Amino acid sequence: MEEVSFNQDAIVKIDNNIISELKTRAAKNESGKYRFCLQHSPKDLLHEMFIVRRKGDYGRPDKHLHTTESHMIIDGAMLVVLFEDDGQIREVFKLSKECFHTYRIDTNIYHMQIPLSEQVVYYEIKSGPFTEDTNIFPKWAPEANDKKKVAAFMKELEEEIGKFNKSSIK
Repeated sequence: MEEVSFNQDAIVKIDNNIISELKTRAAKNESGKYRFCLQHSPKDLLHEMFIVRRKGDYGRPDKHLHTTESHMIIDGAMLVVLFEDDGQIREVFKLSKECFHTYRIDTNIYHMQIPLSEQVVYYEIKSGPFTEDTNIFPKWAPEANDKKKVAAFMKELEEEIGKFNKSSIK
């Protein structure tokens, strides 16, 4: 099953039934991911996406030089980790209906999300168009296909996150 689909309608409305369908589609994918794009194509100037990920999914940290980014939690929970350019943790916070439910980051900030619930659904919005150069990945974070390095990176990251004041992670 595909992991990404683009809306082709002039008007699109999202309700709980649609969110449930997105979660079902994600569960059918080997990766556990699904992205429903409200825009018509990667070339559009505004990108609005409903993203479903599962617990244990690794999304490599990245940053964007020319676009800000916002996320809003729809269902579930995830940690958001912001990094300095050298890979040191700058900030960690939880995105959930009980904690922060929306955040926006400026350009040039490395960031990643770590799903905490079995499935997490969030809404992402940022400027397009999407190109291969849009996401800048740091050398200190392994590529997703290197499972051994990803496991080591995530273990070390979990230890570093554990050093943060628990009240800041809510």
